[in-house]
Amino acid sequence: MGKYVTKKNQEEDEKRVVSVRIRRPVFDAFRGASMAAKDFGYSMSLSGVFETAMEDAISEFKDISGIDYKDVAKTELDKKWESKYKASKKVSKGKSQKRD
Repeated sequence: MGKYVTKKNQEEDEKRVVSVRIRRPVFDAFRGASMAAKDFGYSMSLSGVFETAMEDAISEFKDISGIDYKDVAKTELDKKWESKYKASKKVSKGKSQKRD
């Protein structure tokens, strides 16, 4: 890969906004711990905690069901990206032929 031109990350890092309700004492405790963590040179973020918890839940359910839903979702994203890539490649190939 080049220094400035890199392959698109296949939407793997695409983020979604979620809204959840958390009991107030838990939220307040997290906020306090997060602020205190900075004094120790660490950081805690709600998004990091949510993402880790969701990955743990997916893994736990994989152990129960035998189905890896994270892999299923990644495979679907890969297929979507490949179809977009192939379509854009056809369009660009058609444009380059018109110039000749």
